[in-house]
Amino acid sequence: MKEMDLTLAGTFTRSAPKTNAATVRLDTTQYSLIHSLLNSHSARSAATFGVVAPICALSVVITYVALIGFAMFSGAPLTIPHGSIHLPFLHDWNVIFMFVVSLPTVVALTLLDQTALANALARVQADEIISVNAADARDLQRHWENLFGRVNRVAQVIGCTIGIVVAFANYWAYSQPRVGFWIALDGRMLPVGWYFLFCLWLFYAVVTFYIIRTISVSLFLASLVRQGHIRMLPFHPDHCGGLRPVGRLGLRNQYGLTVFGINVVLFLLTARAYQALPPVHALIAVTIVGYLVVGPLVFLGPLAPFRSGMVRTKGDLLGEVAARLRLELQRLRKEISHGVITREDEELIDRLRKIGSVIDELPVWPFDSGTLRRFVTAYLLPLLSAVAYPIGRYIFDIVLKHG
Repeated sequence: MKEMDLTLAGTFTRSAPKTNAATVRLDTTQYSLIHSLLNSHSARSAATFGVVAPICALSVVITYVALIGFAMFSGAPLTIPHGSIHLPFLHDWNVIFMFVVSLPTVVALTLLDQTALANALARVQADEIISVNAADARDLQRHWENLFGRVNRVAQVIGCTIGIVVAFANYWAYSQPRVGFWIALDGRMLPVGWYFLFCLWLFYAVVTFYIIRTISVSLFLASLVRQGHIRMLPFHPDHCGGLRPVGRLGLRNQYGLTVFGINVVLFLLTARAYQALPPVHALIAVTIVGYLVVGPLVFLGPLAPFRSGMVRTKGDLLGEVAARLRLELQRLRKEISHGVITREDEELIDRLRKIGSVIDELPVWPFDSGTLRRFVTAYLLPLLSAVAYPIGRYIFDIVLKHG
């Protein structure tokens, strides 16, 4: 028994012996119209922000820059209320942020999701944190590439449908004279209004497509964990046992939700400032509750599959150490009666205790404290923005009153 390898490396590799492992390389972009803008599979798998930036800029030109031209052509008031319009075009900060910030952000996140997933998979497989045998890797790749092809086609249809519904809802709500929104004058839709509805359709189609793909990626990762083996590394520099690249997939989803949350805050502030929109009390309640619930879900969604695998791996390792410790204690009980306990026996027990302590410190979530802080900051930013405005406005009014 004493001859067994009790080094840290021996303990952690013995739990998952090497098999005929293969690298899973997944292409999730089949039949995706937005990913086809990157021309080739190699470009989609190695895309950077510098590559997608022109496409993001194009989305701004197609939407907000074009809206400015339509607004000027339509004679819609740009800065001063006119007639039944209480909210001029250039004072609608919600629309500005939607098409200058939110839409380009969602476009970038969508175009880069294949790259982010490919890089995360490559990193954890290169470090042998996750290993899949060759047969399972081929089956996994073939099944999920075909499935993503179907998902992309269905998601595009669903996105277009939701975009139409949202555009129609906005037409019904904002074309009424009492609303005073800049898309309609005295109940008559202006040309800029019709183009605005097209831009809304485009925005919600892309957002829906991105959400469905995010859910699909989470399901793929769950399948990967079931088919593969997780071998966490203690003392790994990422403080996540080697799985931090996966943890960052959830963080990028939260960034997208944060931008959308800020957009909602601007919508509510615009409504409050101009009283130009229909009552939004129900929308406020639904939005706050939805954001509080959805925020943690979009962050933890891609990570949840790894928690069960990490907990299982940690439990297996602790079980191995406990079993070895039990054998050694049983042997020592027999030797104690004969008074033959040696220094080597003491060192062996001490090494087992140290190995157990190291295993016990292994994480059970694939993110470190820095990633968690960034998530909390991004998660709270829209909520703090919504609270900061009325507080700041109240303080400003007091200063003016007593100044």
